[in-house]
Amino acid sequence: MNSSLFSSAWGRRLGKELMSSRKKFKPKFETNRWNIVRGDQVEVIQGPQTGQKGKVLQVLREDNRVIIDGVNMRRRIVKPGMDGSTPGKIILKPCSVHYSNVMLVDPTTGEPTKISRKYLESGEKVRVSKSSGEIIPKPHPLMDRKPRPTVIGLKDTLAEDVFSITFQDYEKYLPYIYSSKKSVSSEKMREE
Repeated sequence: MNSSLFSSAWGRRLGKELMSSRKKFKPKFETNRWNIVRGDQVEVIQGPQTGQKGKVLQVLREDNRVIIDGVNMRRRIVKPGMDGSTPGKIILKPCSVHYSNVMLVDPTTGEPTKISRKYLESGEKVRVSKSSGEIIPKPHPLMDRKPRPTVIGLKDTLAEDVFSITFQDYEKYLPYIYSSKKSVSSEKMREE
């Protein structure tokens, strides 16, 4: 372009408009078909971690990324506690990998495979390996979950007090507690 164009005010304005119309960021890769779920065995097919296999710990659908156990490990520094009771340390933590860089591992061959979806005679939707034709079962979502710690605090109700009735007018309000709103309003209309 001619440099004299940008010397005037309208030329500078025009130049800004021309430059701002260019896209600075790539559009997000979006998919509504997620073949990989938490608990699946996957292999990285592209990137620095190519060839590494692991179990999916977490699926980040809004970012189109997955966190795989033992893949893309990064060092994280944990600072020491203020009272000095816990020392500082360096831990290894898995970071996310883009969804397009991983493939599901076929359980029969142990190799990465593409997925197709089919319906069984019972009407159940299943994932089928394109290389071997075998059904790949979805892992149970609650299999690897750890139970919450059950520590009783000061404000928690004790187990022996759960079924005791502490509300004084319990019998008076019993019909209102266990009935629907329509039946209570119809009873009020009958009384009037």
